[in-house]
Amino acid sequence: MQRKRKEVKITQKRTTFFQKAYYILKPLVIYMLVKTLAQLLLVMTVVSVPLGGAAEFVSQNYNQINAVINGIASLVGVIFLVGDFLKEAAVSGEVDIDAGMARQFAAYMKNGFLGYEKVNALGLAVCAIFGAVSSIALNAAVSYGLELFQSVSERYANVEQIQYSVPLWLGIVLYGIIAPFAEELVFRGVTYNRMKRFYSIPRSIVATALIFGAFHANLPQFLYGTCMGMLIALCYEKEKCFAAPVIFHMAANITVFALSMVI
Repeated sequence: MQRKRKEVKITQKRTTFFQKAYYILKPLVIYMLVKTLAQLLLVMTVVSVPLGGAAEFVSQNYNQINAVINGIASLVGVIFLVGDFLKEAAVSGEVDIDAGMARQFAAYMKNGFLGYEKVNALGLAVCAIFGAVSSIALNAAVSYGLELFQSVSERYANVEQIQYSVPLWLGIVLYGIIAPFAEELVFRGVTYNRMKRFYSIPRSIVATALIFGAFHANLPQFLYGTCMGMLIALCYEKEKCFAAPVIFHMAANITVFALSMVI
């Protein structure tokens, strides 16, 4: 007598909206939680330094210390997303999955950051120029619109005070290198690439840009970040390498910060 074969039930994954949203947004939530916790721990560490005059130094340099802590916390948060980033961005098989996470990431930065095919130096240069010009235009437009409606938020004023309290060289390191790389890894490297698994490219560009704008948690940066987020994603799609959004973002931030220091 022939034994009846048992049918294997196959359960499809991430078919509902909430399953997809959880998959897409989970890394972002982890990044924000880890970053916030790192900020709190760093603040507590700085405040509790048992050195004479430490409290006075912190009080006099509060904004600069806050800016540095935010930059360090961003890097700590990103560490927890490296695995997700490699799964989403390193799609050519160039990363050795048997190597440790640090070695995988180093290999990707060496072999895949500029693209696995021939490096398009002209395209990346255009991304940098486009980022610089767009940042100037969008900053002017957002500032003009907010003046008309007189709706500059108090939170944005505090953020602006902290950002522009640091010297030029430190601002370039924090806002021209660390912040763009960390944010691009989170928003384009992971969130955008995951969203494209389920939705069209135009819808993914707009949705990720809105999330990116909301991440900044104030109206001026929401408007600016949303517009910039769409342009950054377009550059990513055009050049097909992670260097494109990073270079665009870096050029935009450095331009805005440098101009704010001289104007």
